[in-house]
Amino acid sequence: MTLFQPHRFDDQSNRTNECKNALRAAFEELVDDALTAGWDRYEVSLALSELGEQLVQATAESAGSEADIAIAKAIFEIKRAF
Repeated sequence: MTLFQPHRFDDQSNRTNECKNALRAAFEELVDDALTAGWDRYEVSLALSELGEQLVQATAESAGSEADIAIAKAIFEIKRAF
């Protein structure tokens, strides 16, 4: 699947929303494939959530500073609360 490239935005939330929209079709296809394979929606939801959290953690750790790690984790927790 080909994803469209991001536009330039001054507001990071616009880029995040655009990224989410770009990934949506591939994400839904992945979920459908997992359900077809026999996993239930709850298992798929938890697995994808944990994989997303691991990606955030790895990204934060590669940022290099404790402040960057704390900020990335806080953003993830805030988004997860909604």
